[in-house]
Amino acid sequence: MEEVISLKKKVKNNRLQSQKDEESLAYDHFSFFTGATEDEISKLPSEVTEDIKAFLRENNGARLFYDPLYGGGYELFSIDEIIELLVIWECPINFLPIGFGPNGEWIVYEMHGENKKRMWIGESINFEENLDATALDFMDWLDYLILLKGAPYWTWDKAVQ
Repeated sequence: MEEVISLKKKVKNNRLQSQKDEESLAYDHFSFFTGATEDEISKLPSEVTEDIKAFLRENNGARLFYDPLYGGGYELFSIDEIIELLVIWECPINFLPIGFGPNGEWIVYEMHGENKKRMWIGESINFEENLDATALDFMDWLDYLILLKGAPYWTWDKAVQ
């Protein structure tokens, strides 16, 4: 959560200039939504872990690293969106849809107690195979995403195969 707080302090007028490559600067845009109340948090399934609840208390949804004209970026869902998608998508138990990636990928959080948590990112996720799973919990995934300025770092090892 420290990286999120640090990012929010740097963002001015919902945008932040960053170095995209050796030669170009660009503005990334951000929208952080008002934090959820405890009543809203209580609507979540009982297996939702404290790291997700802490993020939602601070930001009940967010858009990160997007362009207002061209889109892209990451959308992290609000509690109402999470609950709606749990029903529509028929997510397996202990899996929570938490967002979309820049190319429409699902971002899903797997929760099996506080000690076993993983992020899954993919266009169509097959929960029987670990191809789309990362070894990161939600806060580590989000911290790295912020540190690496929105780069989909979890695909880098697949790109060299």
